[in-house]
Amino acid sequence: MFKFLYFSCVALRIILAPLIFLFPIPIIFILFFLDAIDVEFASRKVLTLNQYEKYDKALDLWWYINALVYSYFYLNTYFIFLFILFIYRLVGDILFFSKGQRKILVFFPNFFENVFFLVFFSLHFNQLSFLLNGINFYIALFFVCLIKIIQEWWVHFAQISIPEDIFKKKRTWLQEK
Repeated sequence: MFKFLYFSCVALRIILAPLIFLFPIPIIFILFFLDAIDVEFASRKVLTLNQYEKYDKALDLWWYINALVYSYFYLNTYFIFLFILFIYRLVGDILFFSKGQRKILVFFPNFFENVFFLVFFSLHFNQLSFLLNGINFYIALFFVCLIKIIQEWWVHFAQISIPEDIFKKKRTWLQEK
């Protein structure tokens, strides 16, 4: 059952990412949700932690590529900035895939996705449009990046898991052979 649920999440993450061009708001929310929950299925003796991390980063990269192309067409004022942030994270991903050490990602925080969300939602929701004006943009950018640095440290360096470390719900990863 958990294997089916995990691979359904994987299939949806692959299939839905390019649909950002047709249904951007629901696709962004669905992909964010799927990225957050797939670990709960994978950790039920479906994958090893190492396998999951690699699959997850590859699926994330697929999403980022689609979001980057979307930004070229629809967020073009911010495209160069987003492209630089994408390349920065891509360097971290390449090092992660080649070395297999997730702590590397602490030095290459995923600013791309968070800044993409900041720009996207500020442009699509009038209530948030003030975030792109003048000093507000730099303040929002600072907080978005600060939150991402803390999150990357939390997940990849300290390796703190909210379900495991806070709620004491042990995950049952498949064991390496």
